[in-house]
Amino acid sequence: LVVAHVFDHLCLTTSTSAAYMGTRAILPLLALLEVGLAFGGLSGDQGWHAVPLFRKPAVSTGQLELVEEGLNVLRAQTEPFAIVSAVGPTRTGKSSILGRAFFRGEHENIFEVGSGVTSHTGGVWIASQPVEVKVADGSTLRVLFIDTEGFSGVGGITSKTYEANLFGLVYLLSSVVIFNTMFPVDASTVASLNAHASHALSMLQALTDSGQLVQKAKPRLVWSIQSFNIYNLHNSGMAATDLLAALRNASRASGAGIAVLGGEAASSSTWLVERLFEQQELVTVRRPHASDEVVANLAKYNSTILSADYLHDADQVRAAAMHDLKAVHRCKEAGTVLTLSECTPQPLVGTDFVAQVSLWLKHGYILDRSDLELDTADEAETLNRLRERNRKWFDEQCATLNEELRTKFYWYREESADNAKLRDEAVAAVDKMMKGFHGAALSRLVESGVFWKFPGKGAMLVEAQADQAMQRCKETLDGTRRHMEGWTASHRATKATPAQELFEKLEAEAPKPSGGLSYKLVAEDSSCFSNAGGAGDIHRLHLGNGMTLEACAEAVSKKCECGRGFEHDKGNDGYCGCGMAGTPNTDCTESDDDFSYGSARYIMFNPACLNQQSEARKRALEQANAAAGGEDGGGALAAAVVKDYDAPKKRRQVCFDVYD
Repeated sequence: LVVAHVFDHLCLTTSTSAAYMGTRAILPLLALLEVGLAFGGLSGDQGWHAVPLFRKPAVSTGQLELVEEGLNVLRAQTEPFAIVSAVGPTRTGKSSILGRAFFRGEHENIFEVGSGVTSHTGGVWIASQPVEVKVADGSTLRVLFIDTEGFSGVGGITSKTYEANLFGLVYLLSSVVIFNTMFPVDASTVASLNAHASHALSMLQALTDSGQLVQKAKPRLVWSIQSFNIYNLHNSGMAATDLLAALRNASRASGAGIAVLGGEAASSSTWLVERLFEQQELVTVRRPHASDEVVANLAKYNSTILSADYLHDADQVRAAAMHDLKAVHRCKEAGTVLTLSECTPQPLVGTDFVAQVSLWLKHGYILDRSDLELDTADEAETLNRLRERNRKWFDEQCATLNEELRTKFYWYREESADNAKLRDEAVAAVDKMMKGFHGAALSRLVESGVFWKFPGKGAMLVEAQADQAMQRCKETLDGTRRHMEGWTASHRATKATPAQELFEKLEAEAPKPSGGLSYKLVAEDSSCFSNAGGAGDIHRLHLGNGMTLEACAEAVSKKCECGRGFEHDKGNDGYCGCGMAGTPNTDCTESDDDFSYGSARYIMFNPACLNQQSEARKRALEQANAAAGGEDGGGALAAAVVKDYDAPKKRRQVCFDVYD
């Protein structure tokens, strides 16, 4: 309406040529209006939000449970509707790509987006209302969107059986399945997708065996690969279709498909995914933003600041999903998952579809055999193996929580009321997840073969181990919390103590005669990283790995290109590095806010290299003076720096005033 009004005004008040030029100027606005209409006219008064459709039971058996709130969304559909679902590994951006591709704008975070390393979405969630889209024949079709819990997530109670049933049900529900993974992809990614397809096949077989034929057309598959480096594709002279063909050839069909899908699954060169989905399309999605902080906290940022390439690729995901979209239906013809050409679809309304979903859930339950640890060893060996597996699992979970806590404390390190609240919330969150160790471990036990062989002893063992693991983990998390609470204060104190002061103390305490080696710990959780002016880590010298602290110090003392500062990281394969002499990083202090957990930073008094270090500083000062365009005073300052180290201490302080 706005465009029409402006156009009418131009025609009434300007010449024909001016009106024509005005119309050309309005064309971009028309394009934006068309995009807005294509996104279903999402407005602030629509109240879009996500509601649970399936959840996990309190004691995990891999069997999903229906949630009335989500079923009511389906029941409310009295006209034909389609379902688009996103599945895939955890922390790959499923929720984000759904929001940015289909709800961009006010509702682009309709599905909550995680910001840590743990799984965020749990169960299966559905949009509270459909989006209306135009389909190929010009008619309008309502579309509901589904977001799912990621596979192989940390911090959640999952199993291969649970993931098998989740993928199978989503396959049956959907008109289009978006399988979301991260770059790079290889044969293992294809094998994972094929394994999930085999789960859908197993569910189809279970339903067939129980007399519940799935009379529907095959859904379409859109494979979205996030954080894709498009230059890798260009360098290989390939398009996305070529990559999909190459990945398809990396997989071979399973003979298990023959019984359900018939002869078309019998070819030894057939990709099982190809026989379960009507079409497959691969869409490459580039990185949303150059900043890691933005990518890790995507829900905080609206689409206007994201990469244009990412938004373009999100549009491509949308276009691929909307292409030839079909409503949920039942085929008139008998048979299991037919092709579109074989199916005469009869669209289903919400109540009929809910009844169908309930039958699929009841009769389609499958068990992933890898969850059944068929151990033929004796009782003692079986329980010992269970104990060892549990110990490793508990340690992995605690390490993940510890990293999460450390990361959040670093993000919210500045002193403010809001940051203090966020730190308290982070402590509460990891504490809550740690207290879930009991339930998670017992759920894992129930889905293992050990439980069915030794239920009593297995449960007692898990309970005892969970108590011990929680105590160990609590001590670890408390130590991390105390360390991080003190880190900001110690970091400020370190910055407040000039490196020159520490150096002078070392010089006074150095072994005699000259030539001895003396170094002092300056800071923990700090390195020699420089990132000079955003140009990268160019003022740090890498001296090697696999070193002890003593060996690292010895290597630094023999390399006069090093300045006075060096770092040693015992936990990172004994990494050793130093700041470059003659640069602002000579004392490893160029990065004011550096945080490197486990790395220790030192300053060294090394008489053997004093002259060369002085020359390096002289060159740096001369370059600085030249860049400033002045020589008055600068030459005197440079000359003062290269005097013998027995000269008055004032010239050292001048040098470091410049660097600070």
